[in-house]
Amino acid sequence: MVTTPSDSKSTGPIPESLKDHQDLLDKLDRYASTVLCNEDDALRQSQLLRLYADEVGCPINERTAAILLTKAQGEIAGVCVPRMRGERMDTTPTPWAWEGVIMSGTFNLLVAPPKVGKSALMVGMISAWFHGEESYLGQRLHGPCPKVFIIGTDQPENDWHTLFKREGLIDRDGNMAGPIEMLWHTGAPLHLTPEGIDHLGKVAELNPGSLFLLDSYHSTIAPLGIDEATSAFDGPARKLAEVLAPHKATLAMIHHTNKSVSGGNATNASRGSNALPAAASLTILMNWFKQPLEGQTQSDHRVVLKTQGRAKGTTLLIELQDDGWIHHGDGDSVLAAESRQEASDQLQGRQADVFDYISERWLLGEFPVAGTEVSANFNLDSSKCSRCLRGLARKGLIEECGQTEVGPDGGRPSSLYRPAGVSPSGTPQTPQTPQTTRASYERRGLGRLGGSEPSDQGGGFTAPVPGTPVELNRGGSWSNGWVVSDATNPNAIRAAKLGSPSVTIGNLRWDLDVRLCQSSPFKAESTNPSDLFDF
Repeated sequence: MVTTPSDSKSTGPIPESLKDHQDLLDKLDRYASTVLCNEDDALRQSQLLRLYADEVGCPINERTAAILLTKAQGEIAGVCVPRMRGERMDTTPTPWAWEGVIMSGTFNLLVAPPKVGKSALMVGMISAWFHGEESYLGQRLHGPCPKVFIIGTDQPENDWHTLFKREGLIDRDGNMAGPIEMLWHTGAPLHLTPEGIDHLGKVAELNPGSLFLLDSYHSTIAPLGIDEATSAFDGPARKLAEVLAPHKATLAMIHHTNKSVSGGNATNASRGSNALPAAASLTILMNWFKQPLEGQTQSDHRVVLKTQGRAKGTTLLIELQDDGWIHHGDGDSVLAAESRQEASDQLQGRQADVFDYISERWLLGEFPVAGTEVSANFNLDSSKCSRCLRGLARKGLIEECGQTEVGPDGGRPSSLYRPAGVSPSGTPQTPQTPQTTRASYERRGLGRLGGSEPSDQGGGFTAPVPGTPVELNRGGSWSNGWVVSDATNPNAIRAAKLGSPSVTIGNLRWDLDVRLCQSSPFKAESTNPSDLFDF
């Protein structure tokens, strides 16, 4: 016979032993609440509960004690009232202290390898803020600079003095000045013990809206003996954030990365348990832009700064010099350009040749390249040509920038390509077709211009003879003052400047980059007609 849980629960008397065990566990629950109400030290709370469990004959381990204490904490705190359907939600925008990098009134975690400039960056920002700068490293500073309290247990006092002096936070007598109200350092440390956290809470209460810089997390919790790999690693950080939050204090906490970090994000790079970055509202990762090879020294001192969290992300490329930090611009664009360069360096064979051709065409005059042109120049059928172009696009090296227009002779439009990451300086060009026959010009009513003695090259293209007046497409507009120098290849025509035959431009495509003159071949200034053929 199958017995259901409800049947087994309702049959038979409850054993006395089970009642005794339930009473014993209830005692542990009640005692956990008593411990929390009478002891603030988290370590002593666990020890007191375990000692009581030994006395009543029910020994427990540290993990079980932590679970019982957490359960008791929930019963004491109760359940918060939730936001109910139909109630208006808080739509206050994210407050920033330093736009995109440091959020105001919450917990920010700055993660970076040793000696990359974490402390210097924060001190530089504080100095710029205090001295009334509207922005720092291209990012806006919001409101007046608040009072600053530095828990700098990771560095000796003379190192902090060096940073303060460089940023103008030391007066003429060598005294600490500016917005910095208090500094704890290696010689006079403050640790995140219950007493230390309580003291910082009282400081925040007396100075609402202040900025607390903690450098570093490891140095402030070292005496607590907390294993970095455990979920309890974030405990002191969470408690500090809790005591600062009611007073709208901003917490910027510095932490070290693990040894294997090479890019990525702050959550993965953070040393120890991921519980610490999970506790922060915003994480900031600083790392070298280019890592040196093993055994080599750091020669490129540029640093990439990335943010990740409950607000918009920011990427900066910065560098620490003798007189402070400088800004090299938007980090995303630099990283993308670096990635494209690495991808192009690894190209081989046909893809390398096609990419070089597209790049050269763009450098020549911002000329996009049609797929049909690639097919004709490299003798590729449409399938191989499309595969090659798609491969370059997947690698982020080229991008589509439009299509050719259907000419008078009909045909399907072809996609136009240019190197990725570039932007045209003028109006984007929209050429007609890769090649347009001379008959097309005549059908448009342009007729044959003097100086041209056409010679048939086959394929529908009639090559103009040297000296034929032409116009060049420069930045989206056609300009005259040029003559044909060599037109043996319709995709590599060379034109010479009118009156200056030594000034030439090559690799021009007929009807895309160069065309027959639509008006007088001469510029406004007077030019000797004999110069037309002076080659």
